[in-house]
Amino acid sequence: MRGAAARLGTVLALCALAAPAGAQGFAVSYVAGYADPAGRFAGGTEMRLLAAHAGRLYAGNGYWEDRPGPEGAQGAQILVLDQPGGRWRVDHDFAEPMPNGRPRDLAVGALGEAVFAHDGAGRPLPRPAALLIASTWDLGGASRVFTRDDATGTWSAVTLAEDRPEPHFLPQIRSFATHRDSATGADLVFAGDAPRGIFAGVFDPAAPGRVRWGAAPELDASGLGTSGLGGASGKVRVSSFAECNGRLYAAIGQQVYERIDGPRPQWRVVYTNPRPGFSETGLRGLTAVAVPGGGEQLLAAIEGSAARLVRIDPASGAETTELELLPFLARAWGMRVGYTIAAYNDMTRLRRAGRGEALVFGLEAFIPPGAAVAPGHAVVDVGYGRLESGGWYIVRWPDGRFALHRIDARFPRPLVSVRAIGASPFAGDDALYFAGYDANKAPAHDTAWIARADAAAALAAP
Repeated sequence: MRGAAARLGTVLALCALAAPAGAQGFAVSYVAGYADPAGRFAGGTEMRLLAAHAGRLYAGNGYWEDRPGPEGAQGAQILVLDQPGGRWRVDHDFAEPMPNGRPRDLAVGALGEAVFAHDGAGRPLPRPAALLIASTWDLGGASRVFTRDDATGTWSAVTLAEDRPEPHFLPQIRSFATHRDSATGADLVFAGDAPRGIFAGVFDPAAPGRVRWGAAPELDASGLGTSGLGGASGKVRVSSFAECNGRLYAAIGQQVYERIDGPRPQWRVVYTNPRPGFSETGLRGLTAVAVPGGGEQLLAAIEGSAARLVRIDPASGAETTELELLPFLARAWGMRVGYTIAAYNDMTRLRRAGRGEALVFGLEAFIPPGAAVAPGHAVVDVGYGRLESGGWYIVRWPDGRFALHRIDARFPRPLVSVRAIGASPFAGDDALYFAGYDANKAPAHDTAWIARADAAAALAAP
C-alpha cells in the first residue's frame, strides 16, 4: 500500500492545477448588518461555521475585533436558513452579559450535528436522536456546550471546564465529532477543547442537553503546548476529528492522535509533522480519503509558513505531501505568497457522477512585505501583513488534480477568507454554501458573509 500511496502523491503533485478560475453562478446569500424578519439584528465580523440539521442550514458567526455600530455591542449568534431562496434569520443570540455589560460570548467556536443510535451501554435507542450542538468563545473562560431543543427552539448549556483567560488566549472548544466505540457499541460525541483536551459524552435523555459528558477529558492536552508543538500562546488546539478505517483520529497542534476504543479508552500519537514552520494552529481539516488498493488514509492541511496538504498513513505514521500550498498559489496568482491557512475547520465531501468524490476547502493567504500585487488581485492591510482579499477555495479530485477557484459574487466588502463550506440540505437543491471573513486582529464591522452557488458551477473545471 505504501508504494501505491507514494505513486499517488507524485501524480497529485504533477497534476495540481495552478490556474485560477472564477466560478460562475455565485450569488450573495448573507451580508452582515440587517434586521431579520423578526427584527433581530443579524451581523458578525466573521461567519465561522456551517452545519446542516433537521432539513435546515445553520451558521455560527463571531464578533472578534468588532467596532459596533448603532446596534451596539453584540454577542455571538446562530443563524438559520429555511429554504434556498430564503433570508437568513437569527435562531439564537448568545446575549448573556459580563459584569461590565459586554456580551459574554464573543464567537461561535464549534457547530455540528451529533447523531445517536445507541446509548452509553451500546443498546439501540427506541429511535435515533439528532442534536445540534455549539460552543462559543466565552470571555469568562468557560468551555460550554450548547444543545438546541428542536421542539422549542431554545438552547441549553453545559459547562465542561473553566480556565482563566490570558491576554492572547481564550479557552475554547474548536471541534466536535461523533463515533461509535467498536468495543462497547456506545455512540459517543467528542468536544475538542483548548487547553484541556478531548471530552466525550453519551446520549442521556435525562441529562442537560440530553448528553452526559465525562467530568474529565479522555485525552489531557494541558501539557502539550510546552512540547514545542504548540501554537498561539503555547497552547494547542484540537482543530478537527476524522473517522478513518473505523477508528477515530484527532488533529492536535502538529500531531495526530488515534483513539483506542474500549471501556477504558486511550489516545496515542500516530503522526508528528516534521516540517511545522511557523504556525498558530498546526494541522487543520483532518479528513479520511480512499487510497489505491483499498482502505483509507488521513488528509490534513498544515497552516503557516510551511503550508501544505499532507496524506498520512495512520498505521505507520508515514506522510505524503500532496500539495505544497505556497508555490501552488504563487503560480496561480503570479505573485509571492506567505503564511497560508487552508481548511479552517473541515473539508467538504461531494460525490459527482462519473468523477468520484471531490473534497472542497477554503483558504486565506498573506502576501509578503514588498511583494508586488499581481494584476487582477487586491490586498487588505491588517497592520502586520497584507491579505489577498478575494474568496478562494480549492477542489481536490480523486484523479489527482487540484483546482483553485474564486467566489464570483458582488459583495460590498472584501471576502478575505473562506472559513466554511457546506452542501445544501434542501431537497432538490444541488448547491454549495460558502462562508467567511477572518478579522486577523484588525478592526472590523459587519464583514461576515455567505455565498451560494450551484455545485456544478462551483466545481467547474478551470
